[in-house]
Amino acid sequence: MALLETRGLTKRFAGLVAVSDVNLSIETGEIRGIIGPNGAGKTTLFNLISGALKVSSGSITFDGAKVSGKRPSHIARAGLVRTFQRNAMFPSYSVLENVILSRHTEVKSNFFQTIFGTGHEEEAHRERAREIIRFLELDEHENDLAENLSHGHQRILGIANALATEPKLIMLDEPVAGMNPTETRMVTDHIRRLRDEWNMTVVLVEHDMRTVMGTCEYISVINFGELLMEGTPDQVANDKRVIEAYLGSDDYDL
Repeated sequence: MALLETRGLTKRFAGLVAVSDVNLSIETGEIRGIIGPNGAGKTTLFNLISGALKVSSGSITFDGAKVSGKRPSHIARAGLVRTFQRNAMFPSYSVLENVILSRHTEVKSNFFQTIFGTGHEEEAHRERAREIIRFLELDEHENDLAENLSHGHQRILGIANALATEPKLIMLDEPVAGMNPTETRMVTDHIRRLRDEWNMTVVLVEHDMRTVMGTCEYISVINFGELLMEGTPDQVANDKRVIEAYLGSDDYDL
């Protein structure tokens, strides 16, 4: 059984159909890419799956349970979390404090107990936060304010904050946007390690085709809100429909 499945997923905004009858099936342990030209409906699809937008029709099933129509907090607690194109963090708090605060779906203490508490539960969450930070190689920045990090490290902190909720599947929205080649390699290495070492299922939307082709094992192509095709990186790169879709935009880089 698929970990994440959509059936006939559709989103209408007045007379505009942003996502139309999309069927996805994502297995546990996959690194799945979702690509398409600007305006294709990729971010809308992410927003539907994460609960940020209400579904017009169709269904979303995660880990055997229907989650379409559920609140984002409910979906996150079920183990499906996402990052955002903009860095989602607490800028005036340290890296460690960011990750601890992001464990709000796990922590029963209040805000100040979470940050300053010394109880057994709080200490366990603090140690888990440190494990996440070490895994993502942010430990030398543990006490740095989030707002003082480089762009690349801020993006990785966004992933750390998502991991703090102990997800089964993480959706990454343009994880290498605005990065230089060194930062991009750093993030793609972490994505592979998430699956290989932490058994995480990863779904990413990304415009950088080199990142997608080099990281994802299977790719879903969205165009005009519809699922155009799916396949391996080689199949996608050589599909005439995909080439035509990208040649008709400014994003062609296959």
